[in-house]
Amino acid sequence: MRIVGAAVLCWGFALVVASPLAAETDAATETEGPLAYVSVAGAPGDGEEALAAALSRQLAARGLKPATAFQANVYEVQGTVRIALGAKGKQSVTIIWVVLGPDGTQLGVTRQTKDVRNGSLDKKWGAAANAAAGAAAEDIAKLIPR
Repeated sequence: MRIVGAAVLCWGFALVVASPLAAETDAATETEGPLAYVSVAGAPGDGEEALAAALSRQLAARGLKPATAFQANVYEVQGTVRIALGAKGKQSVTIIWVVLGPDGTQLGVTRQTKDVRNGSLDKKWGAAANAAAGAAAEDIAKLIPR
């Protein structure tokens, strides 16, 4: 009888202790802000990885938490890079950013175009990725509701 009484007491204690913890976890999830997954296609060199990482950092600074493609309730930012030959040893780089809601609805598009030295993005993007992400982040963040 004592064992049954102890088990009931422990079970009741677990319910009392678990309830506040669950409430705290739910509150923390609600205040974290929206999740954003960034992907980039079509960039030469390390551009796909560099642009995605740089934009994820810029969006995080604006309250959008980085996410993976496998998480639920995530906004997706898809970048597509196109490079065309320009005049006088230059290339024209166009980045189109498409923002999708968690249900797949397109929320908006922003476009960037910049002329760069021919071949300068064939290997490392470095500062160019940071500059492109910094220029696009504010417009992208405005498309995602808080």
